[in-house]
Amino acid sequence: MSVSIGNQAYIFLSCVFGGMIIAFIYDIFRVRRKTIKSGNLMVYFEDFIYWIIVALVLFAVVYYSNEGEIRGYLIIGIALGIILYTLVFSKIVMKIFLFVVRIIYKVIITISSLILVPIKIICKILMLPLRKIYKYINISFMRARKVGKINIVKLKGYKRLIKNIRKKI
Repeated sequence: MSVSIGNQAYIFLSCVFGGMIIAFIYDIFRVRRKTIKSGNLMVYFEDFIYWIIVALVLFAVVYYSNEGEIRGYLIIGIALGIILYTLVFSKIVMKIFLFVVRIIYKVIITISSLILVPIKIICKILMLPLRKIYKYINISFMRARKVGKINIVKLKGYKRLIKNIRKKI
């Protein structure tokens, strides 16, 4: 089956676009890793998800543009798309994504602090009687400790007395 030059150009440009999509998805994962630190297990899981997405994107690009036939220029087009995206768009996209994430973070922090103000006030009001209760409990435990120490000292005195009596017997 012969493929025309125009059709080959369309397939090649589709693969370049597919490579750019793959690099864009990688930038999304990079933004997530820069904003939220995670352990090795999570990184492995994310890598697995990334490669599944890449496989699906590549399959869709090759299937819809070339009816599933793999040719050498498809691989070159995908690699060229990744390289172009990385050189031209990656820094811009990363800056925009990180800026948006920072704004969303600040909005969430502001909203949560506004929501938490009444809760903090209620906690302060409730803490006044609890502090008094804690103070009384602490004083009673301190008294009990002092009484216990005094009783131990008395027991030591009785122990000596019993020891002396035993020696005499």
